[in-house]
Amino acid sequence: MKKIALIAMTAAAVIATPAMAQDVTGTINITGSVAKKCFVLNGSAVSSTFGTTVALGELAKSDGTLRASSDLSSAFATAGGSALDAQVVCTSATPSVSVTAEPLANTVTADTGYDNSIDYRADVTLTTVAGDVTVNDPSSNIAATTTNLTSRLTGTGTNVKVRTSNWTADGVLVAGSYTGKITVVIAPGA
Repeated sequence: MKKIALIAMTAAAVIATPAMAQDVTGTINITGSVAKKCFVLNGSAVSSTFGTTVALGELAKSDGTLRASSDLSSAFATAGGSALDAQVVCTSATPSVSVTAEPLANTVTADTGYDNSIDYRADVTLTTVAGDVTVNDPSSNIAATTTNLTSRLTGTGTNVKVRTSNWTADGVLVAGSYTGKITVVIAPGA
């Protein structure tokens, strides 16, 4: 009888023992996104603009005509200094670039043989991972010059440089203040 009871208890213990533990797997999916955008990095500061005012001083030679183009281009680069350069970063692969050069103009009327407008060409060089791309816009052209880059702007260091060339005017410049500007717009591409 004791044997039967022992066998019954052993059988009951085997039946009551839980099955071996099984693995459980939990999966947590994480998602996010980055919007297409371009921005200027200045150290650790982020902004949406770059630029400066370039004061060229006296624009005319002693005979009243425009200073030499190479002289004005050099003066522009010197007076503007490092503020003519920027680090622009875009989250998209192929940003678009638009450059608009507006002539230096004086509001005084220019009679025959005189000029109240000075034209030049804006030369914007962009450093991309595939190499340099230059976008030129003459101030005599009212419309902007636009291009789509075929690769990303470099992610480190200065990658946008603004310079000028081909300064021209017809006749003697009328006295007064002259103002113009160069506008560079870099927008996210596809």
